[in-house]
Amino acid sequence: MTSPFFSIIIPTFNRAHTIRKPIDSIIAQTFTDWELIIVDDGSTDGTEQIVNSYADSRIRYIWQENQERSAARNHGIRLSKGKWICFQDSDDEYLPEHLQVLFNGIKEYPEYKIIRTGLLIYEKEAYIRKSGIQPTHKYDQYPYECIHIHSFISEIVKKIEFRSDFITVEDFYFLFFLINRYKVLHLAQYWTGKHYYDATSSGGIGIKYEKNIKYRIACMDSIISNDIDILTPYVYRQRCLSEILLLYGHIHYQPKKILKGLGHNFMCFLRFPLEYLKLTIRIVYVKMGEWSGFYRINYKF
Repeated sequence: MTSPFFSIIIPTFNRAHTIRKPIDSIIAQTFTDWELIIVDDGSTDGTEQIVNSYADSRIRYIWQENQERSAARNHGIRLSKGKWICFQDSDDEYLPEHLQVLFNGIKEYPEYKIIRTGLLIYEKEAYIRKSGIQPTHKYDQYPYECIHIHSFISEIVKKIEFRSDFITVEDFYFLFFLINRYKVLHLAQYWTGKHYYDATSSGGIGIKYEKNIKYRIACMDSIISNDIDILTPYVYRQRCLSEILLLYGHIHYQPKKILKGLGHNFMCFLRFPLEYLKLTIRIVYVKMGEWSGFYRINYKF
């Protein structure tokens, strides 16, 4: 049997209510030479039954004991047979032409090892905006936090695994180091991915805020310690924002830790004074506008 051109890897955990969304979007692709590897990280909600209800030989379901997303993705990478590897989340989608657009770009520009399109961003099924494709300014967060609109030649992915010690932002860390090593082909005229933003997920302030944000801080510190020039202003801002969000979480969930959080924020200010000050001014500006009712900015800092 010949190897598929694309291997698509989806890690999932208790997403029976959303897993059909990415699967259906992959089955609907106009380009059909793919395999889909769904690595179930210990679900107990019927995810297996839903995945196995699809009678498509290109779909493989793998169950493992819960080890978090990095381990699930690494498991999928090791099982993959495709020439190129894509990653998808268990609640996002591809537009029908996504793989065909990637394939055409790969064939036209064979010197590239990473290729990407753009992302349409939704919140609660409502369209918000398009992501950037090439950064428009030094603080542009996209495309560096959207791994599922990228495709990677398998030889480079199999050399670099996801950091299993990062439970959150592991995809950002993985992508950041790959794009620092290899040129990325930006297909600037195509937006073929759909991301459903959830402010209460691992990137936001929910009941698990402290663990999630501490992993984000560890990720940013690791990148900063490697003294990589690419996107350092953005990373510095994210490092400062993480400390502010941690304090915000303490105010809502653990008031006894507020004083400690203030101390950490002060230390962060001493470490990155300009970035911390500029970010604080922007947050105040945005919040004043929202509170006054004059405007609302759909913008992740």
